[in-house]
Amino acid sequence: MSRTLHRFAALLLLAGILPAQQATWTTAPTLPSEGHWILRDTAIFGRHEYSSGNRRRSQTFSTRLSYGLDGERAVFFDLPVRGGGHHHGPSLGDAAVGWKWRFHEEDPGPVDTIRASLSLGATLPTGADRHTADEVVPFCEFTWMKISGRLGLGASIKIAGGGEPYLQPLWANETGELNMRVASALLWRVDPATYTDSFGAATYLTLELISNAELTGLWGESDMAVATGLLYEAPNYAAEISYALPVQSDELTSRPEFDGALLFGLRFLW
Repeated sequence: MSRTLHRFAALLLLAGILPAQQATWTTAPTLPSEGHWILRDTAIFGRHEYSSGNRRRSQTFSTRLSYGLDGERAVFFDLPVRGGGHHHGPSLGDAAVGWKWRFHEEDPGPVDTIRASLSLGATLPTGADRHTADEVVPFCEFTWMKISGRLGLGASIKIAGGGEPYLQPLWANETGELNMRVASALLWRVDPATYTDSFGAATYLTLELISNAELTGLWGESDMAVATGLLYEAPNYAAEISYALPVQSDELTSRPEFDGALLFGLRFLW
């Protein structure tokens, strides 16, 4: 009987009722089950360097609220807020709405799984004058995840339309150019080494690679970063921390070079 309960709990995890090895910077094909919600809040503290040598700090606070329509589909709403600078207070960014479909699911074991999803949506011109694309910008994202024992692998590819450039763009999706974001993740479950009948929380080490490229001409400006972090997942909440550092960067003209970022995140499920 206890073994049956253990397997049932594992299946609930994979079905989306609980978090399931969702990396920090790499989107995963996880979604809430029917009638459930997932709230994810993140705070990113970034550093940027202009070609002149001047440096700038940024603070971005984001909220994503997802609702499960059924076991394979969900809708979500994103709301970003940019922190204040020396002369400005916090300001609202462009909100986004989207639809997510997990179109592939293969579960070779009680915990092992292979999953893939597709998201379609658009950002809306809700932001303040300094932090808006000033028009509806469509996006699509493909995600893939594989869990095998203690090892988790993930990948995501997101393509977003341009819109108008921000007055002072800092990130790749603020330059007004068609942008492709590619991320990959490796997660290792540190504890527990094996799941028991209690099936409680789990702790993971994460390693991720994040790349942004403008799709202008044959190839536009691009950069790449590597991030390491720690993820703690409990049955109905999760906490994460990750630090990203640049490993490659073109001589950017549309925005300053990325110089590092610290991310804190919380997720809640009900």
